[in-house]
Amino acid sequence: MDLKIVRNHRGQIVACELQFDHESILIRVRAGRPTQKRIVLRADDRGFSVSAPRWTTWKDVEEVILQNISWLRETQARTFVATPQRLKVGDEIRILGRSYVVCTHAGPRAEIDHVRRLVRVPERADDLHEQVCRTLRDLAQTYLSDRAAMWAEKTRLRPAMVTIRAQRSRWGSCSSKGNVSLNWRLIQAPEGVIDYVIIHELAHLVHMNHGPAFWELVARMMPGWQAQRTWLRLHGRELFRLDPEEKT
Repeated sequence: MDLKIVRNHRGQIVACELQFDHESILIRVRAGRPTQKRIVLRADDRGFSVSAPRWTTWKDVEEVILQNISWLRETQARTFVATPQRLKVGDEIRILGRSYVVCTHAGPRAEIDHVRRLVRVPERADDLHEQVCRTLRDLAQTYLSDRAAMWAEKTRLRPAMVTIRAQRSRWGSCSSKGNVSLNWRLIQAPEGVIDYVIIHELAHLVHMNHGPAFWELVARMMPGWQAQRTWLRLHGRELFRLDPEEKT
């Protein structure tokens, strides 16, 4: 078991990650309230978080986390599967990291208004949720494919094929045959995060592991990649809530 600190681009601690042989647990670090007198470790629909009084040392926070490993593992195994979000009119979704509002219109097909940041679905659509997911997946098919092609040309690391898929637990993959797959739900993430995932998979065309040489290559192609990975660790679970197959 290992406890790693996750920092943002300014060097501030934003989370910590407990790593086991086949499991990891991410815990967000939240600012404590002015009147807070003890360290609080909690679980909610966004995952785990910890907050502490301002005078608390990081060593004190680590001790509380380590004392509650059993509870953390049991809670994660029991409850922390991303709950799919059933969309309705007025809900907000993200496209390339920006908020868009779901609404209806009189047109014959779903469309995205990038100026007003609206995702419009026909008023008489049988299933608004399915329409929105299908629209975002179509956008992802084009955008992620084009973005991967751009990076392949820029880095001269050209995969045999790029496919956009609906992986349940991965953001991307690279096969031994040089085929790269990207998760369509990445269309919700900021562009820099998408670029990081693409670069990560392209680097596997050279190094099929996560050794020092692999990360050196990633760093040459994207200096400061750590900030993008941090965003994905903190927010990635939320992106899996957009599931076109979920029914209520």
